[in-house]
Amino acid sequence: MRISHASLTNPGPRSINEDFVECWYAKAGEFVACVADGLGGMGGGDVASKLAVTVFRKYLDEHDIDGLRMVEAALKAHEAIVEAQDSGSHSRMASTLTAVAIFEKSLVGVHCGDSRLAIVRKKGIKRLTKDHSEGQRLLDAGKLSKEDFISYPRRHILESALGDRDYPQIDTFTFDFKTGDRVLLTTDGVHNVILLRQMLNFTSVARRPEDLISVVATEMNLRGPTDNYSMVAIFAS
Repeated sequence: MRISHASLTNPGPRSINEDFVECWYAKAGEFVACVADGLGGMGGGDVASKLAVTVFRKYLDEHDIDGLRMVEAALKAHEAIVEAQDSGSHSRMASTLTAVAIFEKSLVGVHCGDSRLAIVRKKGIKRLTKDHSEGQRLLDAGKLSKEDFISYPRRHILESALGDRDYPQIDTFTFDFKTGDRVLLTTDGVHNVILLRQMLNFTSVARRPEDLISVVATEMNLRGPTDNYSMVAIFAS
């Protein structure tokens, strides 16, 4: 199986890009990709997202990769962000983190926040992550209908992120992986603008990950981004 990938990260209308993206091959040959979206409050979101990914990668580079190690790596990233917080502009910095390691026949991932991972297989698309947001929690609890969720003003308020004062919620996921699968990681700057079904349509006609990234970049410019936006596209052939 051959893995190919492409990525983009763009500040959108903002002066600072608080997203951070990285992809690499681990020592045992696994392909690893992650996206992080920094939260600054008064500032430092760019510092937090870069620190999250850097520490996460360093820990994985020193260990064999499995689900437990990926959780440990995310917790190390959380601790590093907390330690780097100060009483000034970085006092409230935090970051989302969504990451995946792809093996020969499976993928394993970790997730904290509202960045997302989805997988496209044949004519279908499936999200493997769930947002750690107020809106998602109320939707899951049946306190918001799908219609109410769309207009709920606090639907994007995060309830967990690396660097939070409270212990972060870190989800893990595993999924089988097959030739022809296409894995998509996005920050909310992308998936708040391009919905899942639309992303499936774009992915279905893209022959290469670079083609998909180009289409998404064009579409984001046409629609007018309101935030930083980042994406990783991974194709298996």
